[in-house]
Amino acid sequence: MSIIFSLLIFCLVVVIHEAGHMLVAKANGIHVTEFWVGFGPKLFSFDRGDTRYCLRLIPLGGACVFEDDNGEADYVPGPGAFMSASVYSRMLTVFAGPFFNFVLAFFLAVFVLGISGYTTTELESVNEGSPAMAAGLLPGDVIVKMDGERVHLYEEIILNTQFNRGTAVDITYERNGERHTVSITPEYSEEYGRYLFGITGGLRDENQTVLSTVRYSFYYVGFMIKNVFKSLGAMVTGKVSLNDMSGVVGVAAAVDDVYNEARDYGALIVLVNMMNIAVLLSANLGVVNLLPIPGLDGGKLLLYIVEIFRKKPVDRELEGRISLVGFAALMVLTVVIMYNDIVKLFR
Repeated sequence: MSIIFSLLIFCLVVVIHEAGHMLVAKANGIHVTEFWVGFGPKLFSFDRGDTRYCLRLIPLGGACVFEDDNGEADYVPGPGAFMSASVYSRMLTVFAGPFFNFVLAFFLAVFVLGISGYTTTELESVNEGSPAMAAGLLPGDVIVKMDGERVHLYEEIILNTQFNRGTAVDITYERNGERHTVSITPEYSEEYGRYLFGITGGLRDENQTVLSTVRYSFYYVGFMIKNVFKSLGAMVTGKVSLNDMSGVVGVAAAVDDVYNEARDYGALIVLVNMMNIAVLLSANLGVVNLLPIPGLDGGKLLLYIVEIFRKKPVDRELEGRISLVGFAALMVLTVVIMYNDIVKLFR
């Protein structure tokens, strides 16, 4: 069952991404020849308008095929070709994929938080003799900022501690309607293998409403996006290695673990947990695709920004070579991560 959930989640986040490209392309007069759901052998297809919609055997992603992607060497772009559209139309079309991932993450977050609730930044307890107690924090205090950065969910506090390496943090908290700021240096815990402030929280909001659920869903997606950026930053600075990253196999293994833990609590809890994983993956896909790396949407956007300043397109052959090199590098990275995921399964 967990395999089915993994395939459905991957398919959902990728198909929504490609649907974003397709819908905005059509709105800008760009001809979409085919839209696939899945990969591999074609199961069935139908035509609607000038687009053929296909369902393929392997429910792992999808694709949006433009007129320019026909692979013919002597092809001359017509009025409906992607490259015939204005640079701004192309930018909107490319950006739409990641943007739709953020939209999907938001709506899934509304569902998840609407059922499971959201955590506040109110402290439930402060450990005896901890750096937080030494700084004067007490149970009931509400943390509002960490190093000047606003926090709305207790998960954000956890995220900030996970990437801390013993550096002092300015924490602003509210007590009895007044704000105070203290500097706290976390201490290393041998038991947990990381630096801790000595606080616990994660209390649910007892006054949750529909409007607060919508508002906190924005915060939750923002937290997921922040998580991706902090993880990428940790990888660049060497705090996180490739061995700590997970790909398709690693995510599938995580889905299996979550499913096995949640299934005893009923179908609704399983669904909420699967939706929560989809929020993370959709936000992750949106952020990663916007990175200015050749082969990704962000790499294309960078070329279009260059085109705006040059007032003429980058040579298509050069653009193709850049994208090919970037795609090849991404495939190598994918294989390395997949290999690490498989090794982890047998440890």
